[in-house]
Amino acid sequence: MMKIYGNMCPRILIITLSKLTYLDTIASMIIHIFENIPHHYHNFISFFVNNCGNEFKHRALIQSSNDPLTDNNNINLLGDLGCTAATYSNNSQLLSLMKQEAKESEFIFHSLTNRKLWLELLFSGFLKRSSWVSWGADIYQYVLKKQTLKQVIAKTIHSLACKKMHYVKSLNPGDGKLITQILGRKKVETLPYPLVGVKQPEHLGIEASANQKILLGNSAAKSNNHFELLDSIKHLAADDISVYMPLNYAGTPDYIDEVVEYGQTLFGDKFKPTFEMLSKEEYDQLLASIDVTVFAHDRQQGLYVAYYMMLHGKKLFLKASTSTFTNFKSYGFDVFSLENLASIQYQELKQINYTSQLKNQNTLINNFTEKALAKKWHAFFQKLTHKK
Repeated sequence: MMKIYGNMCPRILIITLSKLTYLDTIASMIIHIFENIPHHYHNFISFFVNNCGNEFKHRALIQSSNDPLTDNNNINLLGDLGCTAATYSNNSQLLSLMKQEAKESEFIFHSLTNRKLWLELLFSGFLKRSSWVSWGADIYQYVLKKQTLKQVIAKTIHSLACKKMHYVKSLNPGDGKLITQILGRKKVETLPYPLVGVKQPEHLGIEASANQKILLGNSAAKSNNHFELLDSIKHLAADDISVYMPLNYAGTPDYIDEVVEYGQTLFGDKFKPTFEMLSKEEYDQLLASIDVTVFAHDRQQGLYVAYYMMLHGKKLFLKASTSTFTNFKSYGFDVFSLENLASIQYQELKQINYTSQLKNQNTLINNFTEKALAKKWHAFFQKLTHKK
């Protein structure tokens, strides 16, 4: 399949194949490298292009979905944002695409969980102009009491490669400390992503809903600890609640079936799992209807949902042991401990504190909106491209 996007840039020819996508190179380009999570990279590229300075040129290398039609659609959507794009199906294709870029280009890996890719990058010559923004899973994979020999070797390779990188960023200070402790990278700066494409609500809900809608987790990934989530609110099973659980990506069918069976056993028809992928508008509509969100992650995860809850004055429960909980507390957010949820009864859960709602909303606006974080990302891009 070949398609020329002349209305975007007359010099750029995008040829989408099952193996490679070739793009003409442009000097001083910032190349964003993403794994196959379209709802993430669509939002972030939109933010980079529209809010972080028009002097930068952006390109995205996105992991293939293995469906040519879907890949082409994602490339078109990024093109509409003003960002050229290419797809890769494996490490070899990614490195080949990187070699085609101008020597002045800088690469940003937005999460990097692939251990074999770390090894290939170590001997590639790209590390000195590559940066890594850790999303959590790529560092927490080493937080284990006992590690296999393969895991020890992988961590050693990761450590060597990490130390050679241009910049390393974390989404909160706690994760940055982990990168320093585990991988030995001395300088790790905090650079969060913003809440993208969400407007401040016209008013905060000051009256409790008759039916309390509770959201558990943010995906079907086992890191959500779904059974722990369900157990944390099982004492509310007889109360007027609806239990929503997104199970639409990142999980295996057998695991999802087990979670659904347990949820239905505890809550019957009050349990409302979501299996289909939602558009951003549909997802935002779901979040707007939620009264309480509960996360049982052992690491930083689900920040979009967490930010949305703060902006809309909703209650958020997190494990007190996580870097997310510590980071939110350091900003002054009123967040609640998952460990205490089992002792909170229905009437107490329904109570609304308008002062707390307003504080959370203002703190979010001042620190995690696109406007609040645009200057920080702009400064990062300036460092990468050596622009004064």
